[in-house]
Parts: sequence; C-alpha cells; structure tokens
Amino acid sequence: MTRILATIIAAVVAVGSLLAATPGNHGSATTAPTAAAAPSATDSVSRAMATVWASQITPMLQSRYGNDGSNASAEFVRGLTDAFGISPDREPYYQGILQGFTALQRLEQMGDLGFPIDRAAFVAALGKALGGQNIGFTAPEADAYLNSYMARQYEARMAADTLSTESQVKFLESQAAREGVIRTPSGLLFEVITEGEGTGPTLDDTVELTYEGKLYNGTIFDSTDTPVRFPVKGLVPGFSQGLLMMKPGGTYRLFIPASLGYGPRGASGVIPGNAALDFTITLQKVIK
Repeated sequence: MTRILATIIAAVVAVGSLLAATPGNHGSATTAPTAAAAPSATDSVSRAMATVWASQITPMLQSRYGNDGSNASAEFVRGLTDAFGISPDREPYYQGILQGFTALQRLEQMGDLGFPIDRAAFVAALGKALGGQNIGFTAPEADAYLNSYMARQYEARMAADTLSTESQVKFLESQAAREGVIRTPSGLLFEVITEGEGTGPTLDDTVELTYEGKLYNGTIFDSTDTPVRFPVKGLVPGFSQGLLMMKPGGTYRLFIPASLGYGPRGASGVIPGNAALDFTITLQKVIK
C-alpha cells in the first residue's frame, strides 16, 4: 500500500510541475514552476475507492446500455449524488426504490416460470401488508401457496411436454428395420457410419468427441461445434453404452430409448418425457 500511495503522489507532483511550466496555465510563460502540494489522505482514499468502484460498475453499465454507456454513467453518478444527499425523513422512500429493483427482477423471474404477475396488484397488496392489514395469508401460508402453485405449473408443463410411449416405440422400430442398424440386448440401437481404430474407452475413461442430438421428429436439441470432453460414466446409460463400442476416429449413430435416456420425466425445457434420442457421435480421442 505504501508503494502504491508513493507512486500516486509522485505522479500527481509530476503532473502539477508540468502544468505549472506550460505557457498560459498560470498567467505568464515565464512564471517559475512551483511544487504541487501532496494530496491529502482524504483525497487519496476517495480516489482509490472511486477507482475500485468504477472498475466494478463500468462493465455492468456497458453490458446493460452498450453504446449509451457514457450517458448511463452520467445518470448513474447523478443518482449516486442524490442518494448521498438523502435526508433521514426521505430514506424510506429511497429504500423503496432500492428494494423495488430487486422485487421487479423477482417478479420477472416468476413470470418466466408461469406465475401470473400484476405489478400494480402486488404493490397495492404490499402496501396493505406493510400497514398491518390481513390480505388473506400468513407468511407460512403464502409460502406454501407459492410452492404449491409452482408444483402445479411444473406438472402441467411436464404433461404437455411428455411424448406418448407408442410414438417413440414406433420411431425406434422404424430405425431398427433399416439395414445396418443393430439392436443390443439393452435395447440400444446403433449404426456404424465410420469405424475407428485403436483402443476404445472404458467406463473409467474420459472421451473427447463431437455430437449432434435430435428427437424423433428431427428437432436438434443439442450439438457441438468443437470437440468436448465427458467422463464416459457421467452420461445417460445409452450414450455410455454406445461409447464403449466405439474406437477413436469412429462415427456412430445411436438411437437411445427413453429407458436408457432421460426417462418419463425428460429434461425440462429441452427433452420431452419418454423421448427417444437420436445421437450422431464422432469419437476424437480417449483420455486415460
């Protein structure tokens, strides 16, 4: 800290001397330069804190406001100045603004989860609750209601996203009927597109690979542009079983029944329940 402060002081002194020697800065070009006064501890601490805060706040302003970052910075400083000037009797109002940003984010997140949100109704009810009025719930009852509502929303989404077992069996059987597609005892179907060479992976290995994952109707739910690494035993069973049959450089197509994939629950928002999975995999290397 001493070295940092010394460097700051030296820089300030140097700039002050340069300005003093510049014509027009102090009335006459021939005025003898005078030594700049060393900054006070208050000034140094203030500027140091400001530098730290700016380094943290600037990225946030740039990410939120982009090219309008300079105007946003000015508005931010104006708001900060107002906050510093708050009188004690106005503090609750500004606390409301501060908490309001957090509440707004929470309400938007709940809306994304399927909760019906009405900002005006929320604010009106909050005002009554803060005033001591009974608005229909105790705190534990309200928490239980929200959890129950979320569970019902989740169940509804799961029901809407679940595929029929019959449709997936039909898809798998149509693939099994194609020439070159082999069914393993577990029910996994695979097709060798290109056979690799060398030693294949074991369950304890990590593999580097590229892949494309599709649903029965051709919808791509995941793919890689560059090779990625996975532990063989850290994947869904059908994917792991397929990898154990492959060798580096090989490309296989796997048709994975739901029982070897994500089952009746699926992967929320990505893979429906009961979905059969269609993966094309290229094994790049095995990492022991």
